[in-house]
Amino acid sequence: MSTPNLSQFLAERLRKAGQGLHSACEKMPEDRLSWKPTCEGNAGRDALDQLLECAYLNDWFAKCLRSGQAGSVDWDDYKVQCDANRSKAAALQWFQRATNALADAMAAFPPDRLGDTITDSIHNAQTTWAEFAIDLFYWNTVYHEGQVNYIQVLYGDLS
Repeated sequence: MSTPNLSQFLAERLRKAGQGLHSACEKMPEDRLSWKPTCEGNAGRDALDQLLECAYLNDWFAKCLRSGQAGSVDWDDYKVQCDANRSKAAALQWFQRATNALADAMAAFPPDRLGDTITDSIHNAQTTWAEFAIDLFYWNTVYHEGQVNYIQVLYGDLS
């Protein structure tokens, strides 16, 4: 039996999670993609906003992996980039491109560096490359797919 390459395994998980979120958002009508469900007077996040978040963060972490440096998120740039891609077509394209870039960067990342300690600048905590990839980027994508699926149920899409 061959030894699996952990970087490539993580890359495939990231890619698979991305396919799930992309498919969920792709099937939504444009007006529902930007619909904010309300509960007890509180507006929730729309699916488009969640897709844009994942696109930006996946793109950002791909750059970190390629450079080998865990940088900081530029939240002003986040707003600019999200606003520039705030349509169904643009957001889906950006998300797919960013997720593929992240998966490719993860696959190329040296497996012997996955355990190196880095600072998670989003949560200001110590972590490792592997934990950061799974705890934030894989989990975040899967979490948001679940949120999008719930929004779909709220407007009657039970498919």
